Amino acid sequence: MSPDHVHEIQELSSEKRILLGEKYRKYLHHVAQAAIWTTYVYFVIRLYFILTTPEPTWKMWLMLAIEGLFAHMSYQHQSLSLAATSSPDHISRKKLRLCSSENLPRVDVLVTCCGEPVEIILDTVRAACVLDYPASRFRVRLLDDGASLDLRDEIAKLSLKWSHLTYHTRGKQSGQSFAKAGNLNYALFSLQTEDPPEFCTVVDADSILMPEFLRATLPHLLKAPEAALLTTRQYFYNLPLGDPLSQSRAYFYTCENTELDLLGHALDAGSGAVFRRDAILEAGGYPTFSFSEDWQLSLILRGLGKRTMQVQEVLQFGLVPTSLAGHLKQRNRWHIGHSQQISVVFPSANKSIPKTMRWDIALGGLSIMAGLVTFVVGYAAVPFLLVCDGDLIPNTSSFEIKLQIVLATAHILSTWAYDWCRSAHASVPFTPFAHAENSWLAAEGDADPLSIAHLYAVIRFHLLGSKPKGSFVTGSTANSSDNATSITLLQKAYRDTMGSGILLNLSLFLVILGAMGFAVQTTMEASRPVIPTLLTTIAWPPFLHLFFMAVTNNWVPVAHIFSPPAYHVRDSRLIATEKGVSYPSADIMGELTCETSLLGLCCSFLVPIFLVGVLVGAFISA
Repeated sequence: MSPDHVHEIQELSSEKRILLGEKYRKYLHHVAQAAIWTTYVYFVIRLYFILTTPEPTWKMWLMLAIEGLFAHMSYQHQSLSLAATSSPDHISRKKLRLCSSENLPRVDVLVTCCGEPVEIILDTVRAACVLDYPASRFRVRLLDDGASLDLRDEIAKLSLKWSHLTYHTRGKQSGQSFAKAGNLNYALFSLQTEDPPEFCTVVDADSILMPEFLRATLPHLLKAPEAALLTTRQYFYNLPLGDPLSQSRAYFYTCENTELDLLGHALDAGSGAVFRRDAILEAGGYPTFSFSEDWQLSLILRGLGKRTMQVQEVLQFGLVPTSLAGHLKQRNRWHIGHSQQISVVFPSANKSIPKTMRWDIALGGLSIMAGLVTFVVGYAAVPFLLVCDGDLIPNTSSFEIKLQIVLATAHILSTWAYDWCRSAHASVPFTPFAHAENSWLAAEGDADPLSIAHLYAVIRFHLLGSKPKGSFVTGSTANSSDNATSITLLQKAYRDTMGSGILLNLSLFLVILGAMGFAVQTTMEASRPVIPTLLTTIAWPPFLHLFFMAVTNNWVPVAHIFSPPAYHVRDSRLIATEKGVSYPSADIMGELTCETSLLGLCCSFLVPIFLVGVLVGAFISA
């Protein structure tokens, strides 16, 4: 008998945003395909001209290499969009509800925590206990790796009211015994040996589940027996206005993971995941070789031929770090986790992973690390390319210059057009190249060992010791010292500016602008014709694109100095019900849409127009 006959599942109207985005799917497909082929043609011609020029310079090779690195990152996104929109069978996920209350599957809600404030954990636990689901069919298990006696006592009080709530601990495990993965495996392999549930839900310590959470997620798994895991988009109730640090990860959820969902390969983003227990046991439990255990589990399930899904409904609300230093620590943890993927090629890292998928996982981690190197090398190379003499491309003839500029302009414009279409398909107005959000974190660092950023954090972790530092614990970052309220305003100002490595970004931002001014002045004073000189140096379209990326991304932390975001006070965003359960206030729903800044809107139109002007200039100057 099919699941639809066993369980009454109702299909609701899809969100307006989803329906609007679907209209652009065919355009996204064609534009992604055009961008890929334009890139192929462009780089073949560029390489040919450099190889055949009498005297190629290091500057020409460096520019081509950097162009190739950034083009490869765009190519990965374009290939994903092309694959996700190629089959007519790939349709957007419907909005479903489990209506019946009979014969429902049993579920364990696993709340992981490790040292977070007790009041935050209790808000999460209360919301989990009152889910719109028969209490006899689900249990709430609090998994405390902090071994807090106060928390244990509070849970004991709540369990008198909700008998399906229990407290469990492995002892004090902060940053030890495989952190969150070990905590979850403890539940799967030790606590659930008797009377195991069919499904499990993973909830971070600071994530408040909405009442309809189980009824909105389970239908997707019940209708697809081949699916092993469903992840839900994370929303946050303390985001500052405009989300200047891109902490919502809206681009990932609405673009990247949505397209992966169309392919049946959505990535688990942590809190709010629902999975079939048997499928996770078959995969060997949560992988312990990486801090990003949720991401790695998704990759393993994909390798085993299992389907993973994502829903974007508003089903949970969490907290983001309320300081730049806390944001840094959180992102460092993720990237160190990705770097640990490379270790799976060694059998000792995780023997449960089949050999056939080890290289895929390792290469995925290597690709993410290569992205960090690309941003570091690309942004740092901009001022050098500006101040050093010499052309960026071969210029042995007027025809060569024109052909290269035409192809370069087509290549960059197709990349911009793809980003527009991807934003339209997501029906969210992103700033161009939002996939590079937080790229300013790629290599910044300072003397404070806890304030290191991605590339430096990865190198330091692997080469100078593998013992996890303070933020590498189960659950949220709410227990981070960077969110402490005991520090003075002066200490907070230092922590969020100089102590977080912003000085490097400020220096690079100013150096790039200064180098551009110097290059413009030098070009204007040169004896060569101005327009042809500009077109082969600072007005070379791919270089303008690189300059735009470097300036706009490094401006993000600089803007933080002059206008630090105002994070909402947690209590002001929650409203308690008659049952004493707190939920985000209704007005937060109106703040969930991502808005593009005025700068982003201007760039979306002015930069392509400027590139077309460059193309026209190439022919006028002939």
